[in-house]
Amino acid sequence: MIKIRGLMGGTLVMLALAGAAHAQPKAQILPPARDTREVDSLRRVLAQHPHDTFGTKALVTLMFNFQYNDTAQAGRYGRQAARLATAIGDRKRLARVGYNLATLAAQGGHNDESVQLHLRSAREFAALGNPLWAGHNFANAAKRRINQGRFAEAMRLSLRGLRLRQAAHDTAAVADSYGAIGQIYLEQQNLPAAQTAYEQSLRGWQQARVPAYVIHCLNHLAIIHRDAGRFARARAYVAKGLAVVRTQPDTTANDGLLLTLAVLEQHQGHWAASLPLLRRVEAAFNRRVAGNLTPGARADLYSILGESLVQTGQAAAAAPYLAQALALARSNRDLQEEADALEGLADLAAARADYRAAFAYRRDMELLRDTLRLAATTRTVAELQTQYETEQKEARNRVQAARLRTQQQVIRRRSVQLWAGLAIAALLAGVGYLLLNRRRLRREVEFAEERQALQQRRAAAVLEAEEAERRRIGADLHDGVGQLLSVVKLNVHALSEELAPRLSPDEQRRFGDALGLVDESVCEVRDISHNLLPNALIKRGLARAVREFLDKMQQPGRLRIRLETLGLDDVRLAANVESTLYRVVQEAVQNIVKHARATEINLQLIRHAHELTLLVEDNGVGFDPAALGPDAGLGLRNMASRVAYLGGALDIDSRPGHGTTVAATVPLPA
Repeated sequence: MIKIRGLMGGTLVMLALAGAAHAQPKAQILPPARDTREVDSLRRVLAQHPHDTFGTKALVTLMFNFQYNDTAQAGRYGRQAARLATAIGDRKRLARVGYNLATLAAQGGHNDESVQLHLRSAREFAALGNPLWAGHNFANAAKRRINQGRFAEAMRLSLRGLRLRQAAHDTAAVADSYGAIGQIYLEQQNLPAAQTAYEQSLRGWQQARVPAYVIHCLNHLAIIHRDAGRFARARAYVAKGLAVVRTQPDTTANDGLLLTLAVLEQHQGHWAASLPLLRRVEAAFNRRVAGNLTPGARADLYSILGESLVQTGQAAAAAPYLAQALALARSNRDLQEEADALEGLADLAAARADYRAAFAYRRDMELLRDTLRLAATTRTVAELQTQYETEQKEARNRVQAARLRTQQQVIRRRSVQLWAGLAIAALLAGVGYLLLNRRRLRREVEFAEERQALQQRRAAAVLEAEEAERRRIGADLHDGVGQLLSVVKLNVHALSEELAPRLSPDEQRRFGDALGLVDESVCEVRDISHNLLPNALIKRGLARAVREFLDKMQQPGRLRIRLETLGLDDVRLAANVESTLYRVVQEAVQNIVKHARATEINLQLIRHAHELTLLVEDNGVGFDPAALGPDAGLGLRNMASRVAYLGGALDIDSRPGHGTTVAATVPLPA
């Protein structure tokens, strides 16, 4: 008699050998060994930082070190990390430790607790803007619900995880989600849907190049085609899986495929052909990983092997396998495996002509299968009941909402009738008020425009008067004081040469000092005159004047100034624009020299089609513009007022220790 096995025939063995799909599919299959030196170092860090982020990080890492070796200690570290992360508001560590605590709960069989922790961790990761790890949490919560047989909820969680993982473009994680969806369909015997999901998962794992999970998907597809009666296609998928196994140094996955192939032989009635395959799988279990197999996986193998032994006339050899299968299934409370073992024992008793025992075994088997069908029906009914209650509640809410809307409509009609007369009167009063208010607002706007125009004219007059005064003082200095000092210099020089033969060395030195002071005064007057009335600005334009000014400000070895101009070399701007911008450059550079302690200044003058941009940057000590408040320096206020006079905008960006950037944008007339 053939037993149709959906998952136990291959999945549990495959998971035991190759590792179950995980939220991080590329993680190691074998648990990491605990690093004692790292644990000691982390404990020292925790002792030094018991109340800050470093302590939280140490606790999370300690939890991971004990997670696969001492789950109780790992749980203690995890709960301590969660409390500390909550206390200090470390949401990143809180999200991560929630994920690890959920994994620990699942390892202990506490599926409901694991689901709640995964959902809480998902919310934290979503708040942190990490949709991928939120998706990992939903995917693992779905696997816990699959273990509980709550497939409707598992499907909802799997789809949420799939959408988040797809949005993060994580190929391996998307493949993992499709694998979980395929498992849900397979548990419900929806073979076409399971096939589609596992084919999607296979393509993802092949693209991610993870051979263990490629084999996992090929094995499931073989099981699906086998149970659907497509034996040739099932055999082809097993062959593909074995070909992948041969390319890998770890050949444990070979045994899962061999078990699937053995059950396929049973389906086709080739009982003798299934025995060598099952013996190879049994030897591999005993030699390598029998201690790591779940009781359900071992019960499944012994039940399948015992069935083949019975069908090939080896009743004595079959008896201990079937007895072990029954004992393991009962110890694990696995009703499906217990029913399979009882069926094998019934066939064994019939082969021995012990029909009373065969009847008893088959009766117990039918009772168990009735119990399984009832449990499945109960779960379905519970889900339908929940859905029905939800729909009923929504229907009651809709009825109540409809009644409320009707009452509100009646109230609104009466209110409309009540307020209609008042509204008309209020409308008339409002129209009159609006007309008066509109007239008042128009006058206020006109006054505001006049005030703004007056302020602009005042600012323009002040700046023009200031520029005119600068020109007058510069001209007076150059033509008056400068000329007089030049004459004094010539006379002193002539007198020095005339009296030189009669002067003592000390008197000659004093004449020389006087002549040097006069010469220095002439240079100083000339510099002041040129600053007040730049000759280059008048004759050659803004770019040349700025370049000459910066050449004078250069301090070799102490201050380097770079100038970049674009669109200004052969173009003259309006006189007021050139003079105003020149003063802004003067003020900005002199402020840097006086206060910034900078070693570099970068200055840009760029002319666009309809505006001109000035940018002055330095690497000095910087300052906080907001801290100046109303007491800002006169230089900054002068620059702002000059740029505003031209209709432009001035922006100052500075922080202590990060230099200063002054940017001005001035519109240009067509």
